[in-house]
Amino acid sequence: MSNRQESAGSPRRVGFLLMPGFALTSFSLAVEALSVVNQLGGCRRYDYCLYSGDPETSRQLVESSNGVPIQTAGHFTEAEHCDTLVVCAHRHAARHDDDRLKVMLRRQNRHGGRIVALSNGSLVLARAGVLTGKGCTLVGEDVVVFEELYPEIPVRQHLYTVDDNILTCAGGMTALDMFLFIIGCDFGKETAREVSLRFLQDRVRSPEEIQHARRSLERRMRSPTLGAAIELMEAHLEQPLSIRALADQVGATTRTLEHLFQRFEQTTPAGYYLALRLNCAHRMLQESRLPISTIALATGFTSQSYFSRRFRVQFGLAPRDARDA
Repeated sequence: MSNRQESAGSPRRVGFLLMPGFALTSFSLAVEALSVVNQLGGCRRYDYCLYSGDPETSRQLVESSNGVPIQTAGHFTEAEHCDTLVVCAHRHAARHDDDRLKVMLRRQNRHGGRIVALSNGSLVLARAGVLTGKGCTLVGEDVVVFEELYPEIPVRQHLYTVDDNILTCAGGMTALDMFLFIIGCDFGKETAREVSLRFLQDRVRSPEEIQHARRSLERRMRSPTLGAAIELMEAHLEQPLSIRALADQVGATTRTLEHLFQRFEQTTPAGYYLALRLNCAHRMLQESRLPISTIALATGFTSQSYFSRRFRVQFGLAPRDARDA
């Protein structure tokens, strides 16, 4: 990715591709950041346009994941000569499958154009084949779905990832941090700092600083031991650890873990772990077309019949019915 910092010349063309079910927060922060750059410069440094990512070319009104409709200027097939393409996707991102979009993203990548993915946009990029040989970041709760669909693509444990001309983030506030990085590349660190001040940030934060701050906040809000145990559970969904092994790894006794989970989560460690795995399976059923047997194994259930029983107890319906809900 080029490190251009000149402010003169033609504005940089940015095309936002809004996939149905996109995340409104990350999209809004990205657009606002570019808008502030234009205001600060007293000229149009970024020329951005919104395009519908709906398969139906006549639909220019795209609904976000929280039901807010956004009017676009046209269909993504009309986007031409963009320096940067921003793929905005969240709900059902794994299901987006449009050959025209794949061709567009591959062409952008082949020509060295910048491609940005917000929230779960990485799932769209992976399907298009532009993440081959690269890493990415996406919404944490959908990492398991991504790893099942694209096991050869490493998921980075950062809030945003920069890999040559492709940038991906976990959505939410991380979109602002990633776009501040982009602005710094295009117009220099001072411009990025000025934009960050407009958002009441004292400076542009690195992914490592953001990650550390988030974890520190979690530790202040909850017990450090409880947080460590939950992180281990989240990291071992496919091959669950025993509660004794969890306790050993966080330096506690099983009795201490029982007390902490009852105090902060009103459940047992085993109950929390089971619900975590079932909730992950529920998301995978809704976000992908993977076989139910594969989803069961990916969430630590070696018996599909047991998985189905526990799923019905948790959600009141069978796994196959959850997929169609």
